[in-house]
Amino acid sequence: MAELASLVQRLEVAVTRLEAVSGPGGGGAGGSGAVSAHVEAFDAVVSGPVAEYMSLSQKIGGDVKKHADMMQRAFTAERLLLVKASGSQKPADSVLTSLLAPVSKVISEVQSFRESNRSSPHFNHLSAVSESVPALGWIAMAPKPGPYVKEMQDAATFYTNRVLKDYKEKDKTHVDWVKAYLAIWTELQVYIKQHHTTGLTWSKSGPVASAGPAGPAAPGGPAPPPGPLLPPWT
Repeated sequence: MAELASLVQRLEVAVTRLEAVSGPGGGGAGGSGAVSAHVEAFDAVVSGPVAEYMSLSQKIGGDVKKHADMMQRAFTAERLLLVKASGSQKPADSVLTSLLAPVSKVISEVQSFRESNRSSPHFNHLSAVSESVPALGWIAMAPKPGPYVKEMQDAATFYTNRVLKDYKEKDKTHVDWVKAYLAIWTELQVYIKQHHTTGLTWSKSGPVASAGPAGPAAPGGPAPPPGPLLPPWT
């Protein structure tokens, strides 16, 4: 618990730093520099089940940790797009495709990692993540992004049930890992229902979103700093 509390504290510091660098208006909250309600709510998901999943993945180690490092980058990329959407109007489809590319790229990496590590002793863990990671593509789904996430979560349960069967009587860490991982998608569905019911919510004012060379940046401010939102594992 102390380790998880420390992780959450570092997450909060990282989020605060990212908000500060985005500059006035960068969070889409009326130029105050504060993030919008839907970005703040997403941060709560990250500092909750995502942080717990990361912590338990580190504890398990090996391929599970490597996979989680990739998921870390996926959530970071998704948050950056949410920041942009909170302060920008929806762009043309060609620009939107470019904005979605960073998330799509990591989704592909996560799935490729599973395919290239079929002999891994944690193949069921890798498969659970690989089968459900397309859920992060909800940002491109309309009009029912929430049900899409539920469908992807259900795809993971075949493999998470295998993990539970293998470790229920052996190692509680893996049982807790399953609970934390599935909780990510459960809470993401709640988040989407509250903030993006029929699709990613874009600002009704501000500039039309554009794709910069460094990926989705907060409008009206400099590009977000490099590096992950979640602290890297060492």
